Amino acid sequence: MAARLTPLLTLLLLFLVVRAEVNHGSRAKEQTNKNGKSLTQSSGKNESEIDLDTSKGSIKPQKMAKLRKTEEETFKRPPKKSFVEPPTEYSTKLPTDLSTHPPTKYPTESTTQPPSTEPPTEPPTQPTSQPTTQAPPEPTCPEPDISCSETETQEAENMLGAALTDFSLKLYHAFSSMKKVDSNMVFSPFSIASLLTHILLGAGNTTKENLKDVLSYPSDFDCVHQALKNLSSSGFVSASQIFHSPDLALKETFVNTSQSLYGSQPMVLSSDNEANLALINSWVANQTNNKITNFLKSLPSDISLVLLNTIYLQAKWKMMFDPKKSLRESFYLKSSKVKVSMMRSEKYPVTHFTDSNLNARVGLLQLSNDLSLVILLPRHFGLQLAEVELKLHNPVFSAIMEKLGKSKSHPTLLSLPRLKVNTSQDLLEILEKMDFFDFSYGPDLCGLTDDPEVQVSAARHQTVLELNEAGVEAAAASSVSLARSMSIFEVNQPFIFLLWHQKYKFPIFMGRIYDPRI
Repeated sequence: MAARLTPLLTLLLLFLVVRAEVNHGSRAKEQTNKNGKSLTQSSGKNESEIDLDTSKGSIKPQKMAKLRKTEEETFKRPPKKSFVEPPTEYSTKLPTDLSTHPPTKYPTESTTQPPSTEPPTEPPTQPTSQPTTQAPPEPTCPEPDISCSETETQEAENMLGAALTDFSLKLYHAFSSMKKVDSNMVFSPFSIASLLTHILLGAGNTTKENLKDVLSYPSDFDCVHQALKNLSSSGFVSASQIFHSPDLALKETFVNTSQSLYGSQPMVLSSDNEANLALINSWVANQTNNKITNFLKSLPSDISLVLLNTIYLQAKWKMMFDPKKSLRESFYLKSSKVKVSMMRSEKYPVTHFTDSNLNARVGLLQLSNDLSLVILLPRHFGLQLAEVELKLHNPVFSAIMEKLGKSKSHPTLLSLPRLKVNTSQDLLEILEKMDFFDFSYGPDLCGLTDDPEVQVSAARHQTVLELNEAGVEAAAASSVSLARSMSIFEVNQPFIFLLWHQKYKFPIFMGRIYDPRI
């Protein structure tokens, strides 16, 4: 039976977005108070101007000249050459004796705007409308430009690989910081990036810019959606889906674009929470070939929006392992050793070398569909994996992957443990570790819905990865004789691994193994 690697991996992310409870009565009252205050202030300005400029009655020219002179002396303004006497109906509120009413008692608005040289025909209205004209404009939510030419899409694919690699390394350190020391972990950076990029399609303003930053996307990267769609069909299956409550209206533009780029036609949930839970878990199970069958344990009673992404990957070795040669061999932990099942081959084609910057041995094994398994492990037993992780950043990692791409494979004695890893993680905690707080403290999803109360209540990521010989369990042991000149690559201590897309140059899955038995 042909042996195959089943990094089946699945990753699911989930954003449960629920509407925050809002006390509409309190909000309405607060709005009324705010409006009342604004109207009072505007009214106050209007009345003060009428007191000065539009008072009824007649004004003696001598009185007005004296008023004008006093005002000009007070504010040191050059006197005007002429003054037009206002109509008699605007004078009843002016003081009869200016000596008892000094100019400093006049309202501020009146002194900052000298009387017009022409008599007004109606009370001035400019001060009333001024607050409206000075108010900041409402924030806009422009629709993304997703019309990309073939050349633009090709350029976006090249940039996307580099961005996904940088994002994957940031994710690795964030996941590592949330896990116990010396623990196994696995995640899919591509699945997480796919979900966040899908949300990016409906994000606005600050949330949009923050998402691009955490994803390592350039600011003008509108063709990323088309590029991501092309990458998703190469060597693995990625699926996205939106579930929402009946009372949450999604924008038609977002729905149509989501359908076109992500193949996602939103599904409406019912009022039955148990039925909704079964529906979502059933969809996940179908997309992951039943590797994840109980993704969600419960749903909040006020569920509003659920966004999911899954990945399923199955690839064959370019050269099969013989199950009869599998042995139980020692795997060396930090201070002990354990016996694990090892797949073995005397002349397996492996590209490998030792990297002095990372202080690690690096190996690459070819898989089908332009995929490969890359392994990084400390160069000797005295070096801990945590020391290698500290140096695992983009410049060093990119140099390693570039060297692997240019190197040739050689027949190698290979020992590789069987793996089956299943891990789950709160994604909100991971994103906060990466300094992205929008989902926790109010995202701007104006491109997805007009509902301002939509909030992210939970986000989870689950991944299952299985690496074996097509499910055949080795039961026999055998000995091997080797020539001294044969190169050896034994994966018999904790290591970092990634499933690498060789054509587009980005990791689909990534993780570390401290103990293959778990």
